[in-house]
Amino acid sequence: MGIAITVEQFLDNHNVEFALTRHKRTDTSFSSAIASHVPTAQVAKAVLLKDQQGQFLMAVVSSNRRVMIDKISRMLGKPYFLVGEHELSTVFQDCAPGAVPSLGQAYQVDMLIDDLLLEQDELYIESGDHKNLIHVDQSEFKKIMSGVPHQNISGYRMMFSQGHEGRHWEWE
Repeated sequence: MGIAITVEQFLDNHNVEFALTRHKRTDTSFSSAIASHVPTAQVAKAVLLKDQQGQFLMAVVSSNRRVMIDKISRMLGKPYFLVGEHELSTVFQDCAPGAVPSLGQAYQVDMLIDDLLLEQDELYIESGDHKNLIHVDQSEFKKIMSGVPHQNISGYRMMFSQGHEGRHWEWE
């Protein structure tokens, strides 16, 4: 499939310089980072939330972090809930199921981005399929995210450890 048409048009319309980084098929942004041999902190993960009125909000954090939904709800003064997989396809119609690009603006979805992503020199964004990441440098990412509010909305890091029980990933 490659890059979703909506994503490609958005990037072209905003004159964003990017490259595609191909990897084996994965189901999560974190796994995409591992498969692409890029730092997990540099892969943007989109988490779609919804309020009680049905308004969507895309929270974007590093793939090795979790979205703090309770903090977002307190900050914005209303409760938000995680959107189920079945609803994602109604918003991201030109994307493979579950492959959500961190570009809510392209899909007319409000966004909130984690401050930690803005500190990265390079960033990778899901392209709308499960085999490609969009690679941009910091200046291009900031151009894409111009006007998007940002806050500290993430917590806990995913860590790789190796012990007597073997190698595994755990939340810190």
